[in-house]
Amino acid sequence: MKRLIVASLIVLPFASSATTFSCKAIQEGQIDSGSQKSSVETRLDVQDKSMKVSMGGKTWRLGFLGEKSIAKMYATPDGGIAVTYIDNGSEPIFVMRPTNNDGQTAVYTLSLCSEM
Repeated sequence: MKRLIVASLIVLPFASSATTFSCKAIQEGQIDSGSQKSSVETRLDVQDKSMKVSMGGKTWRLGFLGEKSIAKMYATPDGGIAVTYIDNGSEPIFVMRPTNNDGQTAVYTLSLCSEM
């Protein structure tokens, strides 16, 4: 019995839930900001403490920063790309904030996301 408990304690910390999303649209700015949506295929692999974003042939690995209400925040180690995952119970939304080399930050909303 003790071996079973020890074995389950060893396995559980390494088990994590992963969810993959495919988003079809990107819009500059926040939702309803008046800017036009573009069709862009984006894949987001979300785990408890990390996220992998693939868009336009590029891939970024982001680490977990924190959680507030229905939003989870992730960023690359250098802070160049930050993504907020908003799970409002219906369609998930991702807000991406890339920072250029000159320090300017843009805001893009990824929508039309579905779980794969």
